[in-house]
Amino acid sequence: MLIPKTKKEIWLNRVRVWLPPVFVLVAVALRRPAWHWWGVPLVVLGEAMRTWAAGHLVKDETLTVGGPYAYVRNPLYLGSLVSTIGFLLVLGDWRLAAAFFVIALAVYVPTVRQEEDYLRRMHEYRRRVPLLLPRLRPARGIGQEASSCPTRLRTGEFEWGWVWRNKEHRTWVALGALFALLAVRGMLGSQ
Repeated sequence: MLIPKTKKEIWLNRVRVWLPPVFVLVAVALRRPAWHWWGVPLVVLGEAMRTWAAGHLVKDETLTVGGPYAYVRNPLYLGSLVSTIGFLLVLGDWRLAAAFFVIALAVYVPTVRQEEDYLRRMHEYRRRVPLLLPRLRPARGIGQEASSCPTRLRTGEFEWGWVWRNKEHRTWVALGALFALLAVRGMLGSQ
């Protein structure tokens, strides 16, 4: 059963989607990267988490409880957080980091709350799977004892087609462009 989104939910979703690219462009314009290389693996790890999640997610059609969703309710947000920390380490500017986290909290906290309201109806999943810090083992048997669940559950295997449909490939392209832009910015700044 699809639950229609409110205007506030639609607005928050748009802001949440556009916040990272706008932040990155502003950050690159304002700051020459310090190239703290230990941040790069975090960027890649975060995006790998997002790709794994996107490969399981069937948006607005089913409640996905397989793959990373068996470990944590918000693997896309967790991946974004890890990537952002990595990017901020690469930049090495803690004022930008503080500004981003204040803005991100203002956007992500209400978004997660609204998603949690929806998941509250799926009490079994919400009870068994943590919000942001993953379980060590996946939750099992979700949906088996809750025949009154108003939404279909997706527990299936990872599919690259869903990565593509969820547009996660665009983030990989953007990350490549970002690091190329940072490299050019770094070279221009050193002349």
